Amino acid sequence: MRPLMILFLSFQIGFAQSAPTCEKCDMEIVQVTRENLSELNFERVQNFLCTFDKSCEDDFEFYKASNETLFDMIYNAPELFLKVLQFGELNNHDLILNELGTPASVAIDVEVIRNKIKKQDEKYMFKYDVLSALD
Repeated sequence: MRPLMILFLSFQIGFAQSAPTCEKCDMEIVQVTRENLSELNFERVQNFLCTFDKSCEDDFEFYKASNETLFDMIYNAPELFLKVLQFGELNNHDLILNELGTPASVAIDVEVIRNKIKKQDEKYMFKYDVLSALD
């Protein structure tokens, strides 16, 4: 019984250490994401999406940069975006969807983004939520 308990505790400690740290309103994460739009991966997208938080509402610099980066990220990797929404360790889906409804710049071509999302597989449960948010 004792070896089983030690194994269980080791697993729990290892799992707790591997969970991603979420840095809210972090401009550095936004910049790193922006600089690596052609080299996105699950972890980078999850770290970026995790920065969105209600506490960031009054930070105009963060709002503008993160909003533009969000649309650029979706443009470059729409399937990865949907994967992270579905399988990532996020608890801010509503905030992200709200961001999609309020582009920070008139230069953002929402229709192009919508078409990229429409082409994604039906298996992504947030596909239609994202499309609704973009209306």
